[in-house]
Amino acid sequence: MRRTDVVDDDGTWTGLTLEAEDRPRPGLCLFAGDGRMLLTQETRPVLLAAVTEDHCEVGFWRTDAYGSLLPPWRAGTARDLAGRPDRWAHRFAQCLAATTGGPLHDGRWLLSPQGPPHWSRGSEPAAEYWGQTIVEGHPGGCVDWFFLHGDWALLPLRAMPGPDDARVKAYRKQARDGVLPPVLLWWVSGLACHLILDGHARLAAAVAESVEPPLLHLVRTAPGDEVTAGTRRAVEWYEACLLYTSRCV
Repeated sequence: MRRTDVVDDDGTWTGLTLEAEDRPRPGLCLFAGDGRMLLTQETRPVLLAAVTEDHCEVGFWRTDAYGSLLPPWRAGTARDLAGRPDRWAHRFAQCLAATTGGPLHDGRWLLSPQGPPHWSRGSEPAAEYWGQTIVEGHPGGCVDWFFLHGDWALLPLRAMPGPDDARVKAYRKQARDGVLPPVLLWWVSGLACHLILDGHARLAAAVAESVEPPLLHLVRTAPGDEVTAGTRRAVEWYEACLLYTSRCV
């Protein structure tokens, strides 16, 4: 898998592109049809979901079969890579390339430290804002598309641990020290939300300490030639519509 850093004109790192090859089908695979969805990890059902008739929400049910894609990070590694999302992105990319249970399949992907839209954040404290973004309910619940339209919603793939969980307690110190490893998110358009691929306990620790959780956001992108071809088709369709309208007038 080829990796390429993405930088702004001023040299600021903004993301890491991943060119996946020889992966015709992902290990973490979403099947959809007739308003219903099934997320599987290799042969295990992980998440079942169904869109309501009014298309205002999607109900889900977790099976507790999801397996982590990334290893636990040592405290020393967390300190060494603190404040370096570029180095964390390369670490995460190595793990995603090595696992057979992840979402990567043939094509171009982007890992970026993208955050929530500023217009939807307001002046809410970190604990309040991020606590509201986490979709509640275990093993079942719903993603409310009506109230969360345009906002971030984070759907855990396992039950979120509480603030007194042993792992969360360990991460809370890292959150206070500013060395918390990023939470890995995956945007799934069919659910219109982000799935938490790794970092459930880290996110819980950030909420408990009311600090901004560091994020790395995984999304599949279209290669440049696909974008160009799609734009050309859209322009040709628009020109044909204008021509048809002018003839009818």
